Amino acid sequence: MRIIVIGAGPVGGIIGGRLAKAGNSVTLVDVNAEHVQAIRNFGLEVDVPDGAFNVDVQTLFPDEITGKFDLAFIAVRSFNTPQVLSLLEPHLNTGARLVSLQNAMNPPLIEKLVGPDHTIGTVVRMSCRLLRPGCVQTNLRGQLFIGHLHGRITPQLESVHALLSSIIPTEITNNIYGLLWSKLTYSCLGTFGSLAFAPLKTFWQNEQNRKLTLSFMAEIVGVGTSAGVRFEPLKEYIPSKFHSDRPYEERYAKLAEMALNWRNDQPSNIAKALKNGLKTEVDYTAGYVVQEGERLGFRTPLCHTLIKLIHEIENGKRQLQPENYLELPSYNSKEAGR
Repeated sequence: MRIIVIGAGPVGGIIGGRLAKAGNSVTLVDVNAEHVQAIRNFGLEVDVPDGAFNVDVQTLFPDEITGKFDLAFIAVRSFNTPQVLSLLEPHLNTGARLVSLQNAMNPPLIEKLVGPDHTIGTVVRMSCRLLRPGCVQTNLRGQLFIGHLHGRITPQLESVHALLSSIIPTEITNNIYGLLWSKLTYSCLGTFGSLAFAPLKTFWQNEQNRKLTLSFMAEIVGVGTSAGVRFEPLKEYIPSKFHSDRPYEERYAKLAEMALNWRNDQPSNIAKALKNGLKTEVDYTAGYVVQEGERLGFRTPLCHTLIKLIHEIENGKRQLQPENYLELPSYNSKEAGR
């Protein structure tokens, strides 16, 4: 079986590196010239808790791909997904499976190419980073949750589960759609906390900011609930607990508890990316919520304004600053929706 991993950054590099070390036929693909050259020259360094290792793995630029593959992992930013699918299409064997290792809701797009039984969504619980060209690192063993959007278990899913379970704890879920939506709330929250170069923990010290966060979360959860989502609990919180139908005092207490226990005391990775002039995935996180809200007739003024503000920061028309939050509509979450 030939395996291709598109995106050899932190997630793709660790998964692809582990698969290659286990003796699988793996090809990594990336656009970062320094990273590709470092792997070609010195091998891929994978720094993981169960033992760092170096593995010699074929690593290509996109225009160097040849032949056909049986299994593809996609580990790129969501705004690159359409381009990656066009790149992969002529290189897929009949019956090839495509696994999204991405944030946001990419499986519906992938299904259009290979169908629902050959599209596998994944929620990755593993904080990782690119230490330097040719070296990826994580402090956690990590865990993967995989499944089809339709929720059924197929031979294709079972084969990918067997493969991944040999290198990292992997669990099949019959509700990957709900788990992806739960992770989407987390991604949106990270974007929401990135209008200023400060940690969410600092932002939440202000009571008005907590109220604004409650309205924002209620908007996202409200859209998901209207779409029929069964939210799955996250380690950090249970998304459904922030629905506007819940008593306000209960939701506020949950957020106060989150603020108290929030471990990250640094600006988010999204804020760091914005500071470095990089593009975010906001159109595929909060943007997906807005898109679903429009389909369902559910108003999303906070997500809509957040996207506008992030775009202005990306385009250099706005600075990362606390004053940006004053631009967000301030309203009671009960007013959200229809």
